[in-house]
Amino acid sequence: MDEELRIQFDELGVEPTAAVIAKGLDLCVSYHIDAAELVEQWMAYSISNLKGAEPTVDYFNDFERKVFQARRDKELAASNKKKLKYSSGLSNLNQLTNATAPSIPLGVYGVEETDIMGDYMSEIGVGGNKNTESDIYHTPKAKGAIPRTPAHRKEALFSPASFSPISSGTPRTHIAAPGSGKIVYTFGNPTLINNAKWSSLEQTKIAIKQLLLYNGEPLSAVNVKYMFDNQREKCEIAGDRVFNIGKNLCRKVFGPDADDYELSPVDVHSQNTVKTIGTIYCDHDGPLDASSTMLVGSDEMCTRTVRLNFSKIKSVGVFPGQVVMVSGMNPKGDTLTVENIIAEKQLTQPTPPKIDSQLSVVIAAGPYTFDDDILYDPLHDLLNYLKENLPDVLVLTGPFFDVDHQIILENMGETFEVFFERMIAGIVEIIGTSTTVLMVSSQYDAMADPVYPTLPVSLKKTYPNVHMLPDPSMIDLNGIIIGMTSTDVVDHIISTELAINAGDKIKRVVNHLYNQGSFYPLNPPPEDKLCLDSNLTSKFANIEQIPNIIILPSDQKCFIRVMLKPFI
Repeated sequence: MDEELRIQFDELGVEPTAAVIAKGLDLCVSYHIDAAELVEQWMAYSISNLKGAEPTVDYFNDFERKVFQARRDKELAASNKKKLKYSSGLSNLNQLTNATAPSIPLGVYGVEETDIMGDYMSEIGVGGNKNTESDIYHTPKAKGAIPRTPAHRKEALFSPASFSPISSGTPRTHIAAPGSGKIVYTFGNPTLINNAKWSSLEQTKIAIKQLLLYNGEPLSAVNVKYMFDNQREKCEIAGDRVFNIGKNLCRKVFGPDADDYELSPVDVHSQNTVKTIGTIYCDHDGPLDASSTMLVGSDEMCTRTVRLNFSKIKSVGVFPGQVVMVSGMNPKGDTLTVENIIAEKQLTQPTPPKIDSQLSVVIAAGPYTFDDDILYDPLHDLLNYLKENLPDVLVLTGPFFDVDHQIILENMGETFEVFFERMIAGIVEIIGTSTTVLMVSSQYDAMADPVYPTLPVSLKKTYPNVHMLPDPSMIDLNGIIIGMTSTDVVDHIISTELAINAGDKIKRVVNHLYNQGSFYPLNPPPEDKLCLDSNLTSKFANIEQIPNIIILPSDQKCFIRVMLKPFI
């Protein structure tokens, strides 16, 4: 059976260790399941609880406790409950028999047949399989829900069917978030801001064109598949990035003679200053620091690495996965003393926007409800503002239905997809069809694919003014090029980079995106924050032209910056 387990894992692209295989065999024997069922339940558990992590013995122990032992305890409890009812029924039957005729058939009056069938049926999922934490087919039900009373329907418009606010004896009234409606950040000429009219002046026809294409097609479930990465493809993609970015860096440094200039290997012994190109890498799990930063390069035969020493430069700003040109000396062959880092290529100015009429745009980023409820009051406040001002375009970036929200995990009376469809219908009902709505998906949404780049969420019912977009997206909106993402790449890079006297962190990160030509150049990504598909990223996350506006939602303090003058 161990070979069968390996085959099942191999079909999903997982290479388990011998210890994991041994633990898997033990689970199969202990719980009377075959290899295919074990692997299927593990993958469902891993995706739901571990963001797709590969199996380890410790993970398997948690998997056993939360799935198989929990199921066994539930079955035992149900069995004891039936025995208790049966025993109680016999006692009642004996009393009834002693008081009446002795010819009453056993089991007719004493045991509540409907209750037993109810207990049995509650254990059965789709296809006759007993429900476990990994069952992804049945409609979710509220687990241990706190007693609640219905809120006013307008306030609870976006709440799932099984959720309403906690009762306090009085009707619930909406309390706005602290600071709601206040201006906390402004950018630009104060006079223009104060005199601006933010609502649409007239009905503007909106034309939207997706610019992130591969072979002429945008990212969609029709033309792509994900989680098919393998190491060879990852290496080829990484090699192509180094070649393409390195070529642009050479053109900036060497000018028209770039093709004739010969670079040195990253680990070459040198008493003189040499130039080399490679990828920044951290030699441990965690953010970069001055002692852990390495440069990785390669030739036709092997991968080469060298440690970087920054003692001779006054400022540095690098992050894992960044392709850079480094100048320095390496007298011993194991440490390159850095004299200069070139990470910026020659950027092309964005095309000036061609706008025929005034365009009013409102942008909002998820999540759209508070951490302690799922009433979506912030979303409701936003829609009330939109109903009064009626902009031409509304841009909403996910998550809309955060899979990490604890109440969402515990209090659902409908499927995630049904809830999202109802949310879209509620938005259109409030703001109408005059405003064009752009919704950027997020891998943190419960109804979305848990992978980056993230496919657009599909809807059963379509609306003429609602456009579902992948994450990331680059669109031409009436002549304005807008790049947008739901992923907090700004925070991800800032939390992992090495930055010493590197200037404004927001400008630095956005420059990283432009010069690396990617919406997500960080590699490897934080394991607990992103599930990266290298193949899809190389096709559908490239920044091949500088947008007029780039939208980057983040946990960082609110920011607006001019990056490249004069067109942004």
